[in-house]
Amino acid sequence: MSARTPLVLLVIALVLLGYVLAFERGRPSRSEINSRSGLLVEALVRDRITRIRIASGNDRVALRRDGEGFDETWTLEEPYEGPADAEPIEDYIRNWEYAIPVRTLQEPSPEDIEQFGVDSPTAEVTFEMGRATVRVSLASGTPVDGGGYVRIDDERAVVVVGKDVVELFSRTADAFAIKGDAGAPLLSDLMDAGPSDAAADADQP
Repeated sequence: MSARTPLVLLVIALVLLGYVLAFERGRPSRSEINSRSGLLVEALVRDRITRIRIASGNDRVALRRDGEGFDETWTLEEPYEGPADAEPIEDYIRNWEYAIPVRTLQEPSPEDIEQFGVDSPTAEVTFEMGRATVRVSLASGTPVDGGGYVRIDDERAVVVVGKDVVELFSRTADAFAIKGDAGAPLLSDLMDAGPSDAAADADQP
């Protein structure tokens, strides 16, 4: 072994370490996933979410998260662009975070897959977390006791969920948009109206 061999091996090791760190950046750690064992979406870590996508029929919603802590903001990207209301988004994420499966079929048969409609989903919700993504698909079939069948990513297992989880697939952009104060005149309207018209508008009940 030459004197250069240990140095070459060290360089290779550092390159591989850098690649692993870059690839895993933003992904949920094994301890984070293990701490959520038994929940519907075990790989979902709220603080790592960077984007949420909801697809139901022809409807598309995309929400982007920027910043952290007090600097955190949410923006609607689809079906239109604009600031989003953090409160309903937090409620939406929380419902996914703590969703519990009704029962899980670890090894469904091909007949089960067809009957449940797993290969023809009607809606999907995707959580992007850095380089990682978690996709939850809602199958077209319906359990006899209500609710729905879902699949996480491309896992073999099919999970039965309640109606509360099924409802999460149908959220529209209006549920996350910032609602204006309908009772107050817009500043731009007051400026365009002029002093006399603005005063008259202010006197309106």
